[in-house]
Amino acid sequence: MITIDGREWGTPAELAAALGADVTEAMVRRWRDRKGLTTRAGYSPLDETARIERATRLNPRGRPRRLDAGQPAA
Repeated sequence: MITIDGREWGTPAELAAALGADVTEAMVRRWRDRKGLTTRAGYSPLDETARIERATRLNPRGRPRRLDAGQPAA
């Protein structure tokens, strides 16, 4: 992770690791492509990624994520 103007930025792998066991690199890349996640030189801001992750997790559509289903994360 790097800090730019007081914000933490990371690669998809770093962001996935920071957000928990049920977030994958592929999910972060999809958020970039489908949800408009800001990306510069392969890095995206952690705070924006966390906001998208929370909105996605709380959305009633789709299958429940591991943490929402009450199963412990591996």
